[in-house]
Amino acid sequence: MQSLQVHIASARGADRDLDAEIEKVLNGQSQNAPDYTASVDRCLDLLHAKLPNWHWHLGRDVVGMMPYANLSNGKKTVSAEGTTVPLVLLTTIVKALISQKRS
Repeated sequence: MQSLQVHIASARGADRDLDAEIEKVLNGQSQNAPDYTASVDRCLDLLHAKLPNWHWHLGRDVVGMMPYANLSNGKKTVSAEGTTVPLVLLTTIVKALISQKRS
């Protein structure tokens, strides 16, 4: 999961190889991976499937350029900012899943 987090952090946009890696790590298969890195809807589907009780918030930084995402569940909160909305959502999803494993 840590390696996946690094790959997502280094991405700059849509990446079908990364989509396949996400699908393999999080769902155990890599064939016909959804277009996570290009689609907010696919990321939200993943979020609801993997973190059903988590609340999410998306926004832009002060100057309106960089997107950010926050996920929270009770006292647990994770956040990220990045180049695209799908990538910041993916980053926060992986962070939240890692935090659950540590608990």
